[in-house]
Amino acid sequence: MNVSLHGNSEEKMTRKTAMEQSFLALYLIMLLVLTVYQDFPLVRMIGEIGRSPIILLFPIFIFCEIAMLVKHKRILNGSMLQRYLFAFIVYLSFVSIAYILYQYLQGNYSFGSESLLGKAVKVLIYFILILFYIRHMQLVFSKINSFKVLYVCFLTVVTLLAAIMIVELASMPSALTFLHSGSNPYWRVRLLTSESSTTGSIIVVYSSILVYLTRYLSGIAKTLSISYAASFFLFYLLVTGSKGFLIVSLLTLVVTMLKFLDFRKKKNFVLLFAVVLAMYMFITNFSTGLVSSFSNDIDNYTSSYTRMGTIIIAIMTVFHHPLGVGTGAFLLYFDQYVGDSISLMSDFYYKTFGVSQINAGELMQYSGTDKNVGVKSGFFQWYMFGGLFSVVFFYLLAKNLIVKVKSSSILFLALVFILFSLLFVALEIKYEVWLLFAFISLYLGKNQTNHTKMTEAVK
Repeated sequence: MNVSLHGNSEEKMTRKTAMEQSFLALYLIMLLVLTVYQDFPLVRMIGEIGRSPIILLFPIFIFCEIAMLVKHKRILNGSMLQRYLFAFIVYLSFVSIAYILYQYLQGNYSFGSESLLGKAVKVLIYFILILFYIRHMQLVFSKINSFKVLYVCFLTVVTLLAAIMIVELASMPSALTFLHSGSNPYWRVRLLTSESSTTGSIIVVYSSILVYLTRYLSGIAKTLSISYAASFFLFYLLVTGSKGFLIVSLLTLVVTMLKFLDFRKKKNFVLLFAVVLAMYMFITNFSTGLVSSFSNDIDNYTSSYTRMGTIIIAIMTVFHHPLGVGTGAFLLYFDQYVGDSISLMSDFYYKTFGVSQINAGELMQYSGTDKNVGVKSGFFQWYMFGGLFSVVFFYLLAKNLIVKVKSSSILFLALVFILFSLLFVALEIKYEVWLLFAFISLYLGKNQTNHTKMTEAVK
């Protein structure tokens, strides 16, 4: 009788655990899909923060934090990634308040239609949301007790992304417009983002994590999974029209080649050969189109001027204000240095390319307005906000993650790619970047052995 009751109890517990894991898997799949959805129509109602549906999950993040606080009677110690980001948010808050007070003393309370204090708070919300997103993702990851479940979740989302890519190619230039914030025709692969230049990091992060998780498979399943992820990446590489993705891919290959120059290990020799072969194929297949695209930029005055001009504005700002100018007053300083940036670029293009006059009309649109003002580079935007402290933040962050990721070649490649991408894409709603950082921070390094043992224990 007692044996029967004990058996029933164990069976109920097993069934309950299976249901919890199934729910967590479905919830993680939803989170992974929402992470890559970066052209959400809500942007038309509440501004840029609504371009990602992650903002809608903020109440859930808060609820989970409160539940964990009630359960453990304290805020659980976060990873170094969380601590670095929290320290950066605190620093930005003080700098923002200081520069807003300084501008108030000068009689400047707003810029355009935007209150300096209101702008500071709105931008800081981006940072706070990123911190809560990281904490929530690491919480969900930690609750899933099998790496094979994680693998299935990422495989499902990668398959969905591949399907979206195929649909896009088949129905351009009006592909899936109902999922985007605008209905204008678009001629490049962009998945669920606003433009193709922001899509490459998604492909790299999801495919690399999927390949990493295949280590918990065996035999033909592992081989097929790696081939599937590689095909997904190569498919995107062949159809993308993003110059930034191609440049960052080449830079990543160069860094990888330098990492594997040690021939004492046979594995390094094989990897180095593969990297050199990939570089050769890249140069022979994509260099002509890349050079042609840059020539078009110089001849027709398109995106290169705007990106370079905004980066110069950030550098000039920090040169005069080494501690940064915060998340509110930056509007005034951005406007202040627009003219100097255009002048410097005019000299550069004249001396380098013989272009006597540049058309900086797109950059000039940022002068005197508070609409969509920002540096076209995640690193330099945060550099403008936090000055030299931002450099320290990115250095410590990169150092911590690189040390952890040494045990995985595929995640090392992904991390290098993402770190280079910070020069080209904005960071505020690029949640796949923080997904990769959160994954590495939780599962690799000192934590890797513990998680491996945990997985083996529940098989």
